[in-house]
Amino acid sequence: MRVQGLEQSQQIYEHILRFPGSHFREIQRHLKLPVGTLQYHLTNLRRDELIIQKKDGEYVRYYAIGLFTDREKKLLSLLRQSPIRHIAIMLLTNEELNHKRIVAELQLSPATTSWYLDKMLESKLVKKKRKGKKVIYSVARPDEIAKVLITYRSSFLDDIVDRFIEIWER
Repeated sequence: MRVQGLEQSQQIYEHILRFPGSHFREIQRHLKLPVGTLQYHLTNLRRDELIIQKKDGEYVRYYAIGLFTDREKKLLSLLRQSPIRHIAIMLLTNEELNHKRIVAELQLSPATTSWYLDKMLESKLVKKKRKGKKVIYSVARPDEIAKVLITYRSSFLDDIVDRFIEIWER
């Protein structure tokens, strides 16, 4: 029984290493563990100072200790959210876009798109400026975002990230 517990702890830790910034339900779904089992092992991994948890709005995200700066944790947390990741990639490949174009590309409502953009502005992931009557958005630090996307490419499991990296590396 003890060996199985160690194996599960190791499996959870390796998942957090591979998918930094994953939240509880992501880990639980991916590893197909019962909720109580996952809670138990996450508590032990935190107690043993192998991982930390970081509150992110309604989510608690997990990271291996000592591997990430606070800024990287914030970026990973944001980029784990598919709409934010897709907006960031759109802006990286187009440099500047207005709200209407982002809405059209994402196929989300204007209000939902605004909510994500506000979150990105608040985190200094993007910046905005006025051009006539339009508000134009761009990535604040393109190299920083690209580095996180490239470094943690396999953790996003997203074809859009793969296509972006192919373009970015050219």
